[in-house]
Amino acid sequence: MPKVDFLLIGGGIIGISIARELKSRHPSSSVLILEKEPQCGLHASGRNSGVLHAGFYYTADSFKARFTREGNQRLTEYCESKKIKINKCGKLIVAQNESELVWLDEVMVRAKNNSVPLKSISAEETFSIEARAITYQRALFSPTTSSVDPIELVKTLLSDAINQGVKLINNAQYLRRVGEQSIETSAGIFEANYLINVAGLYADKIGNDFGFSKDHRILPFKGLYLYSDEPAGSLKTHIYPVPDLKNPFLGVHFTITTDGKVKIGPTAIPAFWREQYQGWSNFNANELTEIIL
Repeated sequence: MPKVDFLLIGGGIIGISIARELKSRHPSSSVLILEKEPQCGLHASGRNSGVLHAGFYYTADSFKARFTREGNQRLTEYCESKKIKINKCGKLIVAQNESELVWLDEVMVRAKNNSVPLKSISAEETFSIEARAITYQRALFSPTTSSVDPIELVKTLLSDAINQGVKLINNAQYLRRVGEQSIETSAGIFEANYLINVAGLYADKIGNDFGFSKDHRILPFKGLYLYSDEPAGSLKTHIYPVPDLKNPFLGVHFTITTDGKVKIGPTAIPAFWREQYQGWSNFNANELTEIIL
């Protein structure tokens, strides 16, 4: 295959979005996505909660704060323009006791520093938003937190990218680096002027092949949700606990889907290998050994 300008390893939502943006900025360039699966979005991009977070949890000088805030705005606009279903249900953060109020205040400070809309409300106001939510003295309400269907979003972004001229090759799993600008995959050897590593849970391994992340390794975790058997509309908004900002997890919470269904979770379970989604069907002994050692 001829050398391409931009070669992206990974057809998840980040890879597709970058490819689409590159083609918009450089319309005469060749942009190719390599996806190891028969279709895009089969891993983290299609296995997440679908919540569009507002961006108030993170310190103001971090990329995560900026990308979450701007990503929320741009994805909301994109979903609306493409008629992708979006549930603008907002989010409550509730406190269990007095000791959590200081963390509630810290989240409020971060929201102000990040220029993210967030309201401090009383227990009575909390009840008026969601009658089944209980908080200690006060709570926070995020009006810009919402939910989308991640699979629908991936499909729409991919369709847009292809219509712009981005090329996609499925069943092309990265195998190894074979030169300064070349890689070998299960679909053959590809050469590019720019290689973009967006391989999700395998990004560290590919980075290692190119001299990056030698001292870093992805430790996989998985989260499980339990869906409520209550009818759609039983809850009006997401309900989250006050987070421990020293940890990367936001705690077990109630999430509202685009169709109004309720799910509770997630768990945060260390996985024995990177794509351990269910049982032992795709057991990977090499990855288990890496994690243990």
